[in-house]
Amino acid sequence: MDSTIILIILGYVILAFLLLIFSMRTSFHWFLKATMITVLTFFYITTYKSFNDLLGWPTKDSLPDRFRLIAAQIYEPNIVINSEGSIYIWITNMNEKSGLSTPRSLEIPYSKEIHQKISKALVNIKNGVPQMGEMSDENNEEGIVAKILEKKKAVSNSIKVNFFDMPSQLLPEK
Repeated sequence: MDSTIILIILGYVILAFLLLIFSMRTSFHWFLKATMITVLTFFYITTYKSFNDLLGWPTKDSLPDRFRLIAAQIYEPNIVINSEGSIYIWITNMNEKSGLSTPRSLEIPYSKEIHQKISKALVNIKNGVPQMGEMSDENNEEGIVAKILEKKKAVSNSIKVNFFDMPSQLLPEK
């Protein structure tokens, strides 16, 4: 763990200790004391779960409709280490600052089709051709049911994405 995380956890432990002393030494109603302890416990859990996002680990959020592909790392399924495989991509959202915003790291479940598409896009990026990705809407029953039920795993397994050359930026006339 990073030293910053350890210091944040230590700060919460000290805060909880001070709250415990405060609760024992005051004559406030027991309900108020229990509420304060519950709220502090909630902040413990929330802060700890948000560390992965703060540290920049890949998120499993859904892809934006249009994005610029910066880089990707593909891990194929491996029986030896019991891994289902993952695809990690770094993208920028095209709806924000025309794809020039800060890149975001995402994790996508492994799929042979997506593997092939991303591999071709990476070759184009190495050749100096920026790549843009776009989510395609497929009206199949599985996709509709998955969206209705909002099960992230079912939605992520039915990802349909296409990559193409990014259009040239039009510069304003002088």
